[in-house]
Amino acid sequence: MVARSAVEVGTLKRAVESQQLRLDPAAGEQIRSMLDEHIAKVDAWLRQTGDLARHAPLGENPVGTAMAEKFASRADGDETSFAGVLRRYREVLQEAQDAVGDAMRTYHEVDAHAADSFRQLIQ
Repeated sequence: MVARSAVEVGTLKRAVESQQLRLDPAAGEQIRSMLDEHIAKVDAWLRQTGDLARHAPLGENPVGTAMAEKFASRADGDETSFAGVLRRYREVLQEAQDAVGDAMRTYHEVDAHAADSFRQLIQ
């Protein structure tokens, strides 16, 4: 799901960069507000993953030690761990938020250019 979202955000960014997508500021603010809320939730989840990554007290024996390590690694190990996926998801949300901001700026630039052109016509 995160990989698919990253691809979709990439498509969004390319549409903004090519000026095929412009976003009205009012709609953009609503989207950015929603993205802010999601980013805040992910940040809170990431703070809580530290508790999951602690070694569980499963005993001082080879099996207990191995299982505790396995659980800790799945919570916060490589990019496929719970925390790794959450970090990547946060990056995708941030990229989406940046793309929305860029689309809003493009809207303002096109609107300003159209207003300037109109002013030149009536002068």
